[in-house]
Amino acid sequence: MAEQTPDTFRLNRFLAHAGIGSRRVCDDLIQRGGIKVNGELEKNPAIQINPEIDQVMFQGKLVKLQKNVFYYLLNKPRGVITSTTDPFGRKTVIDLIESRERIYPVGRLDYDTTGALLLTNDGDLAYQLTHPKFEIPKQYIALVKGHPNEEKLRELESGIKIENEFVAKGEINAFKIQGNNTEVTLTLREGRKREVKKIFRTMGHPVIRLHRFHFAHILVDDLKLGQWRLLRDEEIQHLKSLMVKLSVHTESQSHRDEKEES
Repeated sequence: MAEQTPDTFRLNRFLAHAGIGSRRVCDDLIQRGGIKVNGELEKNPAIQINPEIDQVMFQGKLVKLQKNVFYYLLNKPRGVITSTTDPFGRKTVIDLIESRERIYPVGRLDYDTTGALLLTNDGDLAYQLTHPKFEIPKQYIALVKGHPNEEKLRELESGIKIENEFVAKGEINAFKIQGNNTEVTLTLREGRKREVKKIFRTMGHPVIRLHRFHFAHILVDDLKLGQWRLLRDEEIQHLKSLMVKLSVHTESQSHRDEKEES
């Protein structure tokens, strides 16, 4: 295996670049013994790989870097799994998109949640868009049971302890009464598993219906449920420039934290 040079990649990054999955998925594959490098099982995601020299195998096939990257936006309908495959034969988001490339979803939406979902074979971008430290904005419309008062809703902005698991923070953008229920528009930036549903369940107002209408400021309102399209050039550039800005901000924050601790 190669020493680090400008032509080498960490193993997990190489796999992500090759379209195997997000960086997290690739880490898991490596640690579970699913990857061979030069004929040997490799469980270290940080080893350096030179694609011109080293042979990396996944499921008995040689892994090669993707020459072309693709970015899709899907308005996910209810009753579809956010996964590349499903052992129970249920329809997945991959089944809805006509792509010859190996693509995978960026993050997750629950089986019964609708809305904006990105899919790509750009492993680096997928990793950044799903990492909590980058605080990518995601905006939802939730129809919840009953009538939570404004004061209770505003508690989310300072933080709500969720089922002894974590503290959820977000922004309440709007809310309105709809008969016996309330429609709440909110923005979250961490994207923990089932976070919106857990927030309102903690408040005592379970979610009836949930729709994510934008992800990283990319709107899905031009698509009907189940429809998809390729991202426009300006949307791709927006995502990449957003990542650069957030990376700089995160690095600066880390330096400030280090100075405060020293």
